[in-house]
Amino acid sequence: MTLVLDLDGVVVTGNADGKPWYENLERDLGIRPPDLQKLFFRSADFSSLMVGEADLFEALRHVWPQLRCAASVEAFVEYWFSSHSGLDRDVLAAVDRVRHEGRPSFLATNQEHHRARYVWNTLGLSEHFDGMIYSAELGAQKPNPEFFARAVGRLPAKRPGEILFLDDSLANIEAAARSGWNALHYRNIEDLRRALG
Repeated sequence: MTLVLDLDGVVVTGNADGKPWYENLERDLGIRPPDLQKLFFRSADFSSLMVGEADLFEALRHVWPQLRCAASVEAFVEYWFSSHSGLDRDVLAAVDRVRHEGRPSFLATNQEHHRARYVWNTLGLSEHFDGMIYSAELGAQKPNPEFFARAVGRLPAKRPGEILFLDDSLANIEAAARSGWNALHYRNIEDLRRALG
């Protein structure tokens, strides 16, 4: 059985204290989180990023004047990535045990290219997982059925039923289950421990 985990909400839990990465964004960079949500994270540009059709820095520069931030786009991205980097060490320990037993483990996540490289290389998740499958690389994002169909081709599992998938989003779990994956809702480390037996 190939173990596949979502990234944000399962492996990455916000900032180092487990709080939202944007907890101090207005204090530190002068950006109001609701404005960032409206102008960027809920925009068509962000949707394009997530399926690899746009570049993060270009998309941010498009909305940057409206955010009235004195910091540069590059400084914001560094702040975002480094703040959104709290790792659940219990989850990683469980994954390490799975891999020690000879079972492969992967990440399956909605990410654009820059943050995908950041979490894989800078956060060191490459040391804990055999690979990362992400939406910008696949050209489809969860819960789109295409994400799961394309992801199977990147996994060592011969068929979807050989995949054990945990995600904190019910929509993603339901879509994965419809695609034949063994999909379980992740709420805390105990869900993972029970799934692994």
